Amino acid sequence: MKIRRLPEIDLARVATLPTDQKRRALEHFKLGHPTITYKPVRSRFADIFNVQPDMFATADPTAWPVLERLIRAKATSDDECRANLLVAKGLHDFARSHALRSRSQAFFALSLSVGEEVEYWLPMVTALEDAPLVIFIDPRRGKRLTAEARRFVFSMMHEHIRVANPDFAAARLGIVQFGDAADDQRPVKMSTDEGVELFGFDQLDQMVSETYEIWREVSEAREHEVRRKAAGGGHGPLFG
Repeated sequence: MKIRRLPEIDLARVATLPTDQKRRALEHFKLGHPTITYKPVRSRFADIFNVQPDMFATADPTAWPVLERLIRAKATSDDECRANLLVAKGLHDFARSHALRSRSQAFFALSLSVGEEVEYWLPMVTALEDAPLVIFIDPRRGKRLTAEARRFVFSMMHEHIRVANPDFAAARLGIVQFGDAADDQRPVKMSTDEGVELFGFDQLDQMVSETYEIWREVSEAREHEVRRKAAGGGHGPLFG
């Protein structure tokens, strides 16, 4: 059977767990259609991080009122609009306070032996304090990246950004998360890989392979249970 792909953040959270905890986490994991997504703010990352056009004069940062209007137009509900604006305002203030400028960089996805691809980076390089920075953004309020999951993400970033791209061997790596809402934003909390002991690629690949093997077993068990109930296996005997 075709199993559904695990989202990057959930994969990072589960992959670093011991095997028995992996199974428990995946048995309780549900893939559905969330009522709130962060697609509106994701679609404006180039504006927020001031990505410069390659062939034209330097562009000014996008003003907050413009960004706010664009995100409101993209949101599908009031709750989604508010959630996205809180994240966008935090990022916008962070970008402006550090005078961030970025350029597009297609890092593409990283293929793993299980046949899945992951992308723990934005398609851009940002200049922070005159040093190149590649970032991954975790906008979640719950079930966000833990310390070990951040280690996993940094390791993936290191392998794909630094090791595979010698031009970026000295790039800094950052993970952006957010605090609780205060006034009109969720303040940015950025972690870097400084002082983090990174996993090797073989370790990462093994962790992902084990996670997907267990996820396949869990998914097949769920499918079997659905079919059993559909066939009437969930009921007691017809005659007592």
